[in-house]
Amino acid sequence: MDISQFAIHSLMLILLITGFFLTVVSLPGNFFLFIIALLYGCYEGFQQFNLTMLATLFGMLVFGEVVEFAAGVVSARKEKASKRAMLAAIIGAVLGGVTGTAILPVIGSVLGASLGAFLASYVAEYTKQTDLAKAGRVAKSVLVGHVVGMLIKIAVGVGMIIVMGSHLPWH
Repeated sequence: MDISQFAIHSLMLILLITGFFLTVVSLPGNFFLFIIALLYGCYEGFQQFNLTMLATLFGMLVFGEVVEFAAGVVSARKEKASKRAMLAAIIGAVLGGVTGTAILPVIGSVLGASLGAFLASYVAEYTKQTDLAKAGRVAKSVLVGHVVGMLIKIAVGVGMIIVMGSHLPWH
């Protein structure tokens, strides 16, 4: 392996790790991973990162997004959460994840995203219904859905990284 290939593979590893952390903080890290795979496929002429592998990654990406969204919606709907609370949970998760990352990388990301979703949905539901008990039930339900969806999406991201890593020519 010459120095330019070593540099490209090193950059790929950095980008794969970046994609993982973007997913952890509730940003579109799995989408980022797919774009990186597509670009690498273009770079290397779709020999290792061929269309079958890219289609597999795309399927994984779509699966992770659908499951994450469905877990949040199903969980929130179970407590009859308002649309305001569900939207607030998404925004709160992103802001909490970014803030948590700044405070304590990785663990802070997960905790911040979860706490952000919980608090934002609680405030949004309370300001709409003015019922503390209902807002609490909605926020707990949103939290459960968020955590389940996030864990599945992170697992999908790890799977995407494994697929991509196994197709890189390491020799």
